[in-house]
Order: sequence, then C-alpha cells, then structure tokens
Amino acid sequence: MAIDLRNVEPLGSKSVLLEQAMRRHRGANNAQGKRFTDDMDMSDMITPDFEWLKDDKTALQSLVKQMDASIGQLAGQVRDLDEQAKKSRTGLEKEQQLLFKQISTLNSLLKKQVDVFSSVERQMAQFEVKQSNLMPQIVIGLITGLTSAITLIASAPWLMSLI
Repeated sequence: MAIDLRNVEPLGSKSVLLEQAMRRHRGANNAQGKRFTDDMDMSDMITPDFEWLKDDKTALQSLVKQMDASIGQLAGQVRDLDEQAKKSRTGLEKEQQLLFKQISTLNSLLKKQVDVFSSVERQMAQFEVKQSNLMPQIVIGLITGLTSAITLIASAPWLMSLI
C-alpha cells in the first residue's frame, strides 16, 4: 500500500505529516468505495487455534505447583538441618564445658601432687640420710608411695572419663 506524499504540506512535524497523508489516503479510498482491508487477500488466513496455549498454561501451572512443593520441602529440610545444627552446637558446648571442668580439676590435682612432692623433698633435705640407718629411708619411701597412691586413686575416675 503506497501513501502519496505529494499533497502533504512539508513544514509540519513527521507525525503530523504522516497523519495527514494517511487521512488523505483513506479519504481517497473511501471516495472510491474501498475499505482499507479490501486490498488484503484473506483467503489464505488460517483460523487461530489456541488449544496449545491452554495446554501450555496447564503445564506451566502444574510446573509452578511442583516448584512450590519442592521449595516447601526444601524449606522444611533447611529448618530441620538448622534445628539439628543448633542441638549439635548446644551438645558440643556442654561437652566442652565439662571437659574444661575436668581439665581444671586435673590441673589442681597435679598441683597438689607437686606440692606434696616438694614438701617431701624439703623433708628429705631436712633429714640427714645415713646409709646405715634404714628407718628414715623406709619412712620417706612410705610417704612418697602414699602420696602417689592417693594421687592415682583421686585421678583414676577423671582419667577413665577422658579415655
């Protein structure tokens, strides 16, 4: 369809010029008794079939439902993992606190043992050990053995719990 631009005034804007040309063209066609769509050949036009669009719409709706369900399941799994992580973290913190208490108890027991050994050492320094006199050596041996036995008995439950 050709538009005749010879009778259009050239000083207007492009949109105004185009509108004037289209009006004149329509006016010329109406004067001839033709409509704008008359020159188009409508014989080869196919009637539109929108059934595929409905099928696509239902497929998209089912896909959206599946995605919503999957997202819901994923959110539930993430919540479960968060709860498990929180429980694990709480349990780990409690175990760490217990371990620190056990370590401090062992440290205090070891300090007491060192104190006992240093006092025994001082007592041994005060005694003049003679090679011929067995009694002071037996007493020192008994004191040292008793302190070791007391330390072992006191620390045995803690050592078993650590192992």
